[in-house]
Amino acid sequence: MSRPAAFFVFLAAAACASAQVTLSTVEGGVVTPAGQAVPFGSVSLGSVADVEFQLTNTGSEPVPLYSLGLADTTYFSMACPLSPDLCGGAPVQELPITINPSGTLDFTVQFEPLQLGSPSTILTICALSSANCTDPGNTIEVFLTGTGVPPLTVLLNNQPLGAGETITFNSVQTGSSQTIKLMLANRTNPPIPLTVPAIPPLTAGAFSLAGSALSGPTVAPGSSAELDVIFAPTAIGPQQATLTIGLLTYPLQGTGAAPPPPVFPVPSIQLTPATLASAQQGSLSVSLASGSVSSGSGTVALTFQSAVSGVSDDPAIVFADGTRSVAFTVAEGASAGQFAAGPSVSFGTGTTAGTLTFTVTLGSQSARANVAIPAAAIGIDAAVAQRNVGCDPSAVYCTTTNIQLQINGWDNTRSTSQLVFSFFNSSGSAIAPGNITVAAGSAFEQYFASSAMAGVFGLTAFFPVTGSSDDVVAAVVQLTNSVGTVESATITF
Repeated sequence: MSRPAAFFVFLAAAACASAQVTLSTVEGGVVTPAGQAVPFGSVSLGSVADVEFQLTNTGSEPVPLYSLGLADTTYFSMACPLSPDLCGGAPVQELPITINPSGTLDFTVQFEPLQLGSPSTILTICALSSANCTDPGNTIEVFLTGTGVPPLTVLLNNQPLGAGETITFNSVQTGSSQTIKLMLANRTNPPIPLTVPAIPPLTAGAFSLAGSALSGPTVAPGSSAELDVIFAPTAIGPQQATLTIGLLTYPLQGTGAAPPPPVFPVPSIQLTPATLASAQQGSLSVSLASGSVSSGSGTVALTFQSAVSGVSDDPAIVFADGTRSVAFTVAEGASAGQFAAGPSVSFGTGTTAGTLTFTVTLGSQSARANVAIPAAAIGIDAAVAQRNVGCDPSAVYCTTTNIQLQINGWDNTRSTSQLVFSFFNSSGSAIAPGNITVAAGSAFEQYFASSAMAGVFGLTAFFPVTGSSDDVVAAVVQLTNSVGTVESATITF
């Protein structure tokens, strides 16, 4: 609000009327008696200017403070430890309060212009010996003035940035950042210093602020303060925030992008042993053509193509953890992969003829190795002989005097066709009736068709004995498949 010029004379007398309570301003710790008017100066729209006041009891008796207020609070406001209507919050003390001799009461008045012009208000204080605050002799009145001037000009690439204009960042990889430099320029005419308005921190985590505009209180005419807006995404996808400079707001937008995959040296696969067969354990390692320039991880996948008609897979062909895909890591500078158990990983070749294919993938690089598991004669893992084994009495072959052979083996062609059994006495001579030949093709075909154990089998052969079974001390078994015939080692009882 405006006041007649003659009114200043009255205020000067009123401000000096108090002999026991004085009003001062405080700036940088320096206390200066307040005059008839306190100017807040030129303040750009959206900025806030503060003046700290201090009431001091210079007398020898306590003085009650009955009232403290502003005539117009449109542009001026008060911050103090008193009642809610003055401070805008919960009271610490209610009026009236007492200011003891030599005691002080500090409070702050803020000026925040919302439009161009020179508004004013009156600060009125009643803090004397009487509660009669209508008596001019018991009040202090100070005229507060300020001028709202145009705000700092926000420049982007040396061009003014319009109010509400979106500030757009490039697509930025996660882990990286982009900085857009804004300049807050003082282009006032006539030239006056401008206060940097309030610039609150950005709440969106991907955006932040830096620069001299956050620390400098004013900008001189013809000068500018830098405000850096930083976009550092940690997630992929569009992201937004809002930048507030005084009364102006600017939307911020950017997009987080995935960083490009690291480039690794060309990998290769090493198998041990180099030549593999069924029913073996092999090991695999991954080597790199050179030391890796970055760390990362890769996988080795195992697939199997059966060479046996009607057989599509072999569940025993897996890595040591029971899967067909295993991960490895590569450290920066390393020239080999590292698996969970060390520099190599083991695998089983199963019991089916066919081809194992290993495929290593490391970033954009890959390599492949094929290993043929050839068809083989029947493998014998174990053979056990027993005498006089209990049997089903109802079976025609069940006699109390007998021998039994238990043979565990595998046939990676699933083509077992014939078995030949031979028995020997303690002199090494064959026992009659000599070789016992069994056509086993049909039985093995049925067994393999229903088995979930690939080419693995367990064979039990039971033979009644005429005479004493103790005379039988050894046996030999021949097993034939499509590859050929294999003979067991001597099986002893």
